[in-house]
Amino acid sequence: MNTEHLVYILEAYKCGSVNKAARNCYISQSHLSTIIKNVEQEIGYPLFHRTANGITATPEGLIFMSHAEKIVTERNNIQKIPQSMSESDSLSIICARSAFVLQCFFDYKNCFPNLNRTHDKFLEAGLRENLKNVVAQNCRLGILVLFEQVIPKYMDLADQYNLEMTVLQRSIPVTALMSKSHPLANSSRVSLKDLTGYPFIADAHIDPDDTLDVLGLQSHTDLLYICDRGTIFDAVRKGNYIAIGISIPEEDARRMNCVCCPIADGAPMAVALLHSRTFTLRPREKHFIRYLTDRQRRIGDALFFRNPIRTERSGGRMGSQPTHTLSASEMRYSPTSPTALC
Repeated sequence: MNTEHLVYILEAYKCGSVNKAARNCYISQSHLSTIIKNVEQEIGYPLFHRTANGITATPEGLIFMSHAEKIVTERNNIQKIPQSMSESDSLSIICARSAFVLQCFFDYKNCFPNLNRTHDKFLEAGLRENLKNVVAQNCRLGILVLFEQVIPKYMDLADQYNLEMTVLQRSIPVTALMSKSHPLANSSRVSLKDLTGYPFIADAHIDPDDTLDVLGLQSHTDLLYICDRGTIFDAVRKGNYIAIGISIPEEDARRMNCVCCPIADGAPMAVALLHSRTFTLRPREKHFIRYLTDRQRRIGDALFFRNPIRTERSGGRMGSQPTHTLSASEMRYSPTSPTALC
């Protein structure tokens, strides 16, 4: 069975239309129909119900699609083996939306300017997209920001796809980000009950049962689903919405005319690392992970999340030299000294 044919069949399943899938795959509708027919003859059962409105998977077809997706993913991974074994020292990171992690990334690059002659990648996505991109090796490292309660769920998913998941920090207090003009903005801390009378922002790329259900807000009626961090901040500033998550840097909050209020009875959050078990982490990847972990541990909970994060800035630009000073062992890394990470 041709694996490329599996790609076409999966596209037909996702589109619910042979015609649309054929256009997306840049092949003719008749060619795709023939591929589906030949595969059905080869395996001995139908994959789709054909209707006037399109196609839907048969019960056997649903199971087929699940296996086919894994086969295509593994094929893509096989094709990327030379890339994954490259000696490049670039960082390739996909992260759940987090101003703190992004600030750590900037601070790391500023602390080690001699390591910046690389093409680094830093993407943001929801939890499942984060996992999918690490599985497909579009990014080598995934950083999850999630509620502690859902860690077992993502541990199981990581195991299923041969990923290593390591929890870097637990018991992170959850906060409510709001405009300084919000009625609750002067509160030293708030409760979930205090928040229920106000409109909320939900991340469109994160399953509600991973966020809203954990906080008991699944029945909240005034929700705005948003999929990028910039729009979230605009909605908080201009629309009087509340966003729930870990604290953002104090400088960012002040610049946006916002505040972060701790939620006294909110579920604790965590930060976790994802990477494939099929390769060994490169020296600079280990170094960045240690930097991020040490920022969490040695700056301490009070600075890391219970109080907003303070960073020095130059000319109002994000990413200037951080107040946190690395130890001698942290500064020891160089591209030619991988043993410094042991």
